[in-house]
Amino acid sequence: MKNKTTALILSVLVGTLGVDRFYLGYMGMGVLKLLTGGCFGILWIIDIVNIATGKLQPADGTPYEDIKIVSAESQSAKNPYDDLEKLAQLHKTGALTDEEFAKAKAECLSKM
Repeated sequence: MKNKTTALILSVLVGTLGVDRFYLGYMGMGVLKLLTGGCFGILWIIDIVNIATGKLQPADGTPYEDIKIVSAESQSAKNPYDDLEKLAQLHKTGALTDEEFAKAKAECLSKM
């Protein structure tokens, strides 16, 4: 799967050489842009806009790869039961004292 951000960065930086089209799998258009300097700059600008708006997709028909950044806080908010289980394991192994375990357990329970 291709990444939309990568395609856009390639298009902006080296799009006049057709690198963006080669990356997306359009070999013929890549060669055309390489030989004509991005069709004298016109196709270069059009490709930047089309990639940014999502109109220019990878040639194999797959959608762009979605990058999802999940913070630790939002991930723990999704399943507090897993957090309680992890805390119990840490307490059992001795990594957490009784006081630390009680405090962390209270925080997890308050999020429920």
